[in-house]
Amino acid sequence: MRETVAILTLNHIGDVLFTEPAIAALRAGYPRARLIVTTSPEGQAVLANHPAIDALWVRERTLAGWWQLVGRLRKAAPRLVVSFSPSSLGLALAAFLSGAPQRFGFSVRPVQRHFFTTALPFQLERHVTADYLALAEAAGGKGERGFPRLFLTDNEREQAYQTLRALGWDGATPLLGCHPFSSVARKEWGDENFAALLAWASRRWGLRSVIFGSPAERDRAERLAAQVQGISAAGKLSLRAFIAAASWCTAFVGCDSGPVHIAAALGIPTLALYGPTDPQRTGPLGEQVTVLRSPTGMMHDLAIVTVQRAAERVWEKVASRR
Repeated sequence: MRETVAILTLNHIGDVLFTEPAIAALRAGYPRARLIVTTSPEGQAVLANHPAIDALWVRERTLAGWWQLVGRLRKAAPRLVVSFSPSSLGLALAAFLSGAPQRFGFSVRPVQRHFFTTALPFQLERHVTADYLALAEAAGGKGERGFPRLFLTDNEREQAYQTLRALGWDGATPLLGCHPFSSVARKEWGDENFAALLAWASRRWGLRSVIFGSPAERDRAERLAAQVQGISAAGKLSLRAFIAAASWCTAFVGCDSGPVHIAAALGIPTLALYGPTDPQRTGPLGEQVTVLRSPTGMMHDLAIVTVQRAAERVWEKVASRR
């Protein structure tokens, strides 16, 4: 009978993305197992179409959703459960109640270790992705890479292409994707700064900006797009559709938020602007990422000339692809 391995991921876009190399490692370690991954609605968009995953369960963040998860886990009868949450008692308890003889997780909170057969500490001096990989390898996974990946179908990319054309893209001008917003105000660089940067990029390299954002950010995005003769896609795309649309961008720039992590994972030359958050621990990962952090941790102290110099380095990567 085919054995089952269950993986419990986190909630937010970047957090789920950081577990992707560990999921791939567990697949490599258990090539014949049925691999079940449970995640949040946001995580579903991040992990959709992943070739390592046999079943992707969406976990609602409610008590009813938790009970449903426990019931599904017990029915699946996994031999191994791996929880990537460093602090969720709910997921730790769900792992315990699954009945799995092997349960791996973190011991960030002392009570958690009682729910796992093996609990590892968090190593705060390294990127969090390394912690997830270490946990996967302790559970029998075989690490193959440290950068996250995303998987899109040809149909998804074609639909995104048509959407961008309908929004005003000519299909040929290179696109500069931009997500200048954050749910945390002190992580934002400011719309005026982004307007100056995007206008400069347009003059210098002929890039046309496409502004991404949520429905709540739609008005700001449209004003910014108008200032730089760009396109606003804010509030017009699902998360999965955003991922597909971003894949058409030649370059990407944004603040500390999920879309920057998405762009980096897609392999797009990405400039990420950071302030209060330490990018060494949770910064975007990819082969073509430049992370620029304010010297004071305050975004208003990040000078536009400094960002332009960093953008020059991003453009060198872009130029090599054209």
